[in-house]
Amino acid sequence: MRDGINDGTGNRVVIKVGTSSLITRGRVDPVKLDTLCATVSKGIEAGLAPVLVTSGAIALGRTMHSTLAQDTAEAAQTAAALGQGVLYSALHARFAAHGLETGQILLTPRALVAPERGGGVRRTLDLMRSLGMVPIVNENDALGVRNNDVLAALLSGFIEARLLLLLTNVAGLYDGNPLLGEDAVRIAEVTGPISEVEAVAGGSTGDSGTGGMLVKLSACWIATHAGVRTVVADAMDSTALVAAFRGDEVAGTVFPPRTSHSAAPDLGRLWRAFRNPPSGSVVCDATGQQAIESGRALLGGSVDAIEGSFSSGDVVDIVGSDSRVIARGSVRLSSAEAGAGGRPASALFNHCDYVRILEG
Repeated sequence: MRDGINDGTGNRVVIKVGTSSLITRGRVDPVKLDTLCATVSKGIEAGLAPVLVTSGAIALGRTMHSTLAQDTAEAAQTAAALGQGVLYSALHARFAAHGLETGQILLTPRALVAPERGGGVRRTLDLMRSLGMVPIVNENDALGVRNNDVLAALLSGFIEARLLLLLTNVAGLYDGNPLLGEDAVRIAEVTGPISEVEAVAGGSTGDSGTGGMLVKLSACWIATHAGVRTVVADAMDSTALVAAFRGDEVAGTVFPPRTSHSAAPDLGRLWRAFRNPPSGSVVCDATGQQAIESGRALLGGSVDAIEGSFSSGDVVDIVGSDSRVIARGSVRLSSAEAGAGGRPASALFNHCDYVRILEG
C-alpha cells in the first residue's frame, strides 16, 4: 500500500477498462491485467488519484454454467453475480503484487445521481483515497445490467475528476471499423455536432462487453457536458493515462468539455438524457423550439413529426424546425401516444427531462 496520495481535486481521474481489455476466451488475461496495473501505477507515481471502473464480470460468469450463455436478463445478472468475485480477486491479487491496495465498490447510477444517496459514496471514496487505496468500481449488475461506461462517466462528474479515460481494444474513435481491416482513420479530437459523431461511430467498433462505440459516446456526452475532459485510448498503452492527463499527444481520441454559458446540468439530468443512444426523435415547431431554448416543457401540440419507434422513458432526440438536434432527453410518452392526434396538452418532456445539446 502507498500512503499519502495527494487528495486535491485537481488530480482525480477515472479510468474505465472494457471487457475485451481484461478478458480473453472467458478468463482474466494476465498480460492485459499487468498492463492495467502498470497504467495505474504510473498514474499514482505522477501524483494522480485514480478510481478504476472495470467490466468483465458477466463474460467471466457466462463460462461457469452453459445456461448462463442464454441472452436473457436473468442469465446476465446471474453471470455477473458469479463472475464479480472472480474478477475482483484477480484484480486485488495483481494490484497487490504491484504494491497497491484496492477496495471494491459496487454501485448503480442512482447512487450517484440522487443527492440523498451520494453522501455515503463520497465519504467512502474520500477515506479510501486518504488511505492510499485504489477504489475499484463496478456496476452492480446482479441487480440489473446497465453499462460501466455510463457509470464511469457519472462517477467522473460526481467526484469532479479532471479526466475520464476509457480504455478499450481500439485506440479511439475511427471513421470506419479498423478491426475489419478497413482503411479506417483515427479521429484525434471530437468537437463537431453530436449527431454527426454518432453517425461515424455507427460504422466503427467498441469492445466485446455490453458496450460498443455508440454507448461509449453516450458516456462521453455525460462526462463532457459535466465539464470532464474525456479520452478514448488503447488499453495496452500503459503511458496513456499520464499523457492524457498532461494534455500530451495520445494514440486515441480526445473529447474536450462541452462548455456552456450557464451552469452544467446536474448528473441526474445528464443520466436521463445520455444513458443510451437515442431510440428516435421528435421534430418540434417554432413554438416548441422556443420552449426548449427557454428551458420549459415540450408539449405534444408543439410537435410536427415523430421519427422512429420508442417507448415512454426512452432516450429521444429533440429536433428543431431547422432539422438540427437541439436537445436530448427521456421522453414521457411513447411514439404511438405522441403521434398525430395524440395528447397535444401533455408534456413529452418536462424541463428536467432533457439536456440542450452543446456543440463544441
